[in-house]
Amino acid sequence: MRQLTILLITIFCLLQSSIGHAEPAKTHAFVDASEFIGTKASCWYDNKRYSEGSLIQIHSFTLVCGVKEPNNPNSQLIWLKLDKQGNTIYPDTPKKITVH
Repeated sequence: MRQLTILLITIFCLLQSSIGHAEPAKTHAFVDASEFIGTKASCWYDNKRYSEGSLIQIHSFTLVCGVKEPNNPNSQLIWLKLDKQGNTIYPDTPKKITVH
């Protein structure tokens, strides 16, 4: 009797596994891991990444990808305007308020 019970349970399990199969979800994400490994800071424009020193022309002015704070070489990169002579125009730093 015990062998018959084991045989019936085995047959039932085999039938369930062959009948009740689940479809895997078909979602795919393609990520190029080399873009994130060992990369330095970069500037983005129009869903494209540019390295430090890259120049782009937008309408009538030119932008260069450069450091936000010129005294700190490890600061983040931002797009900076160039004047007609090709000099970088850094954004104005806000005035500091001191309270005594």
